[in-house]
Amino acid sequence: QRWLRLPRLLGWIAVGGALGPHALGLLDPEALDALQPVLDLALGVVLFELGQRVDLSWLRRNPWLLGTSVLESTLAFAAMFAVLLALEASPLLAAVAAAIGISTAPAVVLSVTRDLRAQGQVTERALLLTALNCAYAYVAVSVLLAWLAREYAADWRVIVLHPLYLIFGSLALAAAFAGAALGLLRLLGRRRDAQFLCVFALVVLAVWAAATLNLPVALALLGFGASIRMLDRRRLFVSLDFGRVGAILAARLEWALVPAGIVAGGVLVAARFAGKALGVLALAPLAGLPLRKASLLAFALTPMSGVALVLVHDTARLYPQFGPALAAILVAAIAMLELLGPLLAHFALVRAGEAADEGR
Repeated sequence: QRWLRLPRLLGWIAVGGALGPHALGLLDPEALDALQPVLDLALGVVLFELGQRVDLSWLRRNPWLLGTSVLESTLAFAAMFAVLLALEASPLLAAVAAAIGISTAPAVVLSVTRDLRAQGQVTERALLLTALNCAYAYVAVSVLLAWLAREYAADWRVIVLHPLYLIFGSLALAAAFAGAALGLLRLLGRRRDAQFLCVFALVVLAVWAAATLNLPVALALLGFGASIRMLDRRRLFVSLDFGRVGAILAARLEWALVPAGIVAGGVLVAARFAGKALGVLALAPLAGLPLRKASLLAFALTPMSGVALVLVHDTARLYPQFGPALAAILVAAIAMLELLGPLLAHFALVRAGEAADEGR
């Protein structure tokens, strides 16, 4: 990594891919299923950290940032949806796949940002838009899964109330844990070791509570982190350095599906990037970002892995009849961006001149 100057995360991805069932086979499908709670916890920790690094008050000061986020997500969804319809996917399948594709990989953006010790306009906007993209993806998929339930003859009350339960239940859980965390942090002070143990224990409890209540773990943890940032006016909380999830994600990818879906995956990746880039560039002048940096921000939003993969697996678990078709569409695209995403995010932050350490 020091010689090649590549993102450190690529090493974890390579290790995970090599150990997985489609390479050396040291981790078989049963072992990976057993690791699923670890993946949920790790992804929850990453989303918590992302949430607490995002300043939502920035959206009030610069509402065009929210406009940029909504526009780039909408255009990316529309582009992917249109491409999948052209490839003869059913409308509901195309919509669910496109909604999952809205998300940007939080672990990748955080990892590259930390490795480069990057700070600046592109970095902070990439973190903010990544958090919002993940939230949009979970909300959109929750709504679409209600329509999927309709196809399997679910009661209309389930169709209407279930998405509301998922969204508002996650937000309520996030607010409750944020309040508990800040209460404990007032007692502990700013000692990093004590804070780590306290917050990590609360994250574990939040993941367990979300899973027990059948709430989206990622949405709850993203809200938990964002709520701490918003409510922590005395800045009691110190940012923590958590581990990587790239190896488990790479091992869980069904690489055997990639060759068959390589063309469709490539077209989907191109459509996704075009939508995000167009949305970011269209409102860049109004949002106070030069066009050159806006183009680099579009590259920084390219990664897609953890959240997308978890959404694919969660959907397949809830609706096994729907899972194989969804995986066939998305796995190739996720695999491509698992490898290209860290490189493009690294390139964007370095070219933006925001990397304090390019050699790490």
